[in-house]
Amino acid sequence: MTFSLQNPPRPRKPVRSLEAAAVLAAARAAQVDVHAAEARKLAAAVEWARLHEVDDPDAAATWGDTPITLAGDGAPLIAHGCVGEFAAVIGTTTTGGRGYLADALELAHRLPQVYEAIQSGRLPAWKGRRIAAETVVLPPDAAADLDARIAPLAGKLSARATQQMIDETIARVLPERAQELADADTFQRVVVDHRQVSFIGTSAVYGALDLADALDLDEALDREAEALRLAGCEASLDARRAMALGRLARGEAATAGRPVTLYVHLPADTTDATALVENGGGPHLLTQAQVARWCGNPDVAVTVKPVIDLHRPLGTGSYEVPDRIKEHVDLRDGSCVFPYCARRARTCQKDHTRPYAAGGRTHTDNLGPLCQHHHNLKTHGRWTYSAIEPGVYLWRSPHGYAFLRDHEGTQDLSPP
Repeated sequence: MTFSLQNPPRPRKPVRSLEAAAVLAAARAAQVDVHAAEARKLAAAVEWARLHEVDDPDAAATWGDTPITLAGDGAPLIAHGCVGEFAAVIGTTTTGGRGYLADALELAHRLPQVYEAIQSGRLPAWKGRRIAAETVVLPPDAAADLDARIAPLAGKLSARATQQMIDETIARVLPERAQELADADTFQRVVVDHRQVSFIGTSAVYGALDLADALDLDEALDREAEALRLAGCEASLDARRAMALGRLARGEAATAGRPVTLYVHLPADTTDATALVENGGGPHLLTQAQVARWCGNPDVAVTVKPVIDLHRPLGTGSYEVPDRIKEHVDLRDGSCVFPYCARRARTCQKDHTRPYAAGGRTHTDNLGPLCQHHHNLKTHGRWTYSAIEPGVYLWRSPHGYAFLRDHEGTQDLSPP
């Protein structure tokens, strides 16, 4: 780096040791407060679970539709319907709340020494939860043995060393399970992530493949990228390899038109050069130029959907919801409208906000998408909600917590 004589570098101010020490002390105190707060939240989860223990497996919270209980053998069962409210109060999805309660049960009932280390401040709660997530498969005596060995060291062990202790325990106690993990294909996966589509219309693709498959794919991408270059493509090698992957997905060269249905939202009262595209778990904000480029590609067969004016309400006199009203509600809300839920609206039931039997109309202003689980909580779990305006919902939990949900997300309205 060079500097001109007219503009010499400004000398740095000397660091004042007392001020620096005060900043570090404040940061350390804040971190201690964070760990203490997380320990209290975990303790609250344990107490919430205690208040909702059940003996009937049919009434217990499980993972999905399978009879797999939340924590390992020896931990109590908790009521299926108690998960949603706890999850909403701590600001997470029902699935996230289920995982949090599962970790709390595993720690308090099967890893009590690790749990005590969290409550005493010797171990951050997030590290304890990582351990708990791995020990569910262990029988009670093995979990207790691991608890006794890992608790004194957990605060200083690296993540790798902690995982090694857990893996060694599983291999010793459950050799069949260890062999299943070694033979399983769970480590081989490819993820196409549409959650963060870029402004120029790209999605992230990542994964882990068998080595031989990865080598074959690498060579195939190089071959296709070279073929694109010879055909006149002037893009970079990385861009051509990305294009090549799309060509392989379509069966080598894309000579035939590939059908694409785009759900594009264009504002009618602005000249903004952006568009909202619903596909791929959207909506995603893209440039109109990108959409136009897709539509102008001769290899793409575009399906144009009829224009739907979301400001024009629709209704019918029957209870059943016609497709045109479903489409309106799906496009308006985007996802299940329960607090923090992100399940796509197209996969959800269309619930009458005011029940049809109580005079509620089958109308876009009186319908909201709810996934099956949250529809059940509304129907049987003492949750209530109302539409403040189309697409804006006010929810109240069984214990009176209030949440405002709209297409942008969830706002917790409950006082501290």
